[in-house]
Amino acid sequence: MRVKTLLIGTALVSAVLGAVVAYLVLTVPNDIQSGAMLRSARKDIAAGNNTRAREELTRIVQQYPRTDGAAAAIAALSSLSDHERQALQASLEQVRRDAAAQKAQIADLQKKVAVLATPPPAPAPAPVVEKKPEPPKPAPAKKKAPVKRTRRR
Repeated sequence: MRVKTLLIGTALVSAVLGAVVAYLVLTVPNDIQSGAMLRSARKDIAAGNNTRAREELTRIVQQYPRTDGAAAAIAALSSLSDHERQALQASLEQVRRDAAAQKAQIADLQKKVAVLATPPPAPAPAPVVEKKPEPPKPAPAKKKAPVKRTRRR
């Protein structure tokens, strides 16, 4: 009976040990590979190549979903998207400020054009000086028609 208990105990221990070894054999290479991919993605982020880093991090999450690297990749993806969102928001604010400045310039130019487009004011009428009426001119004398003279020969 003692041998039977010893065999059962040994079987249980070896089963647990085998499960641990199988777990390690299956997960450790995945952890190592996902860690290497994660380091590569972080280098891409530091270099400013966000598109390539995003692809690498997404690949880690898809290929090695139950690893520590996948959890870190998810955190890195969310951080990356936050930074990009903030940069985009800052860019949008700058565009809005530029647009407001351009609107102000356009309004100023429109005012100047309106001032230039209005006709100049009419000149003030000259003061009226009363003149004495001139005496009527005598009617011109009628000229007599020339008399035709014929020459005698």
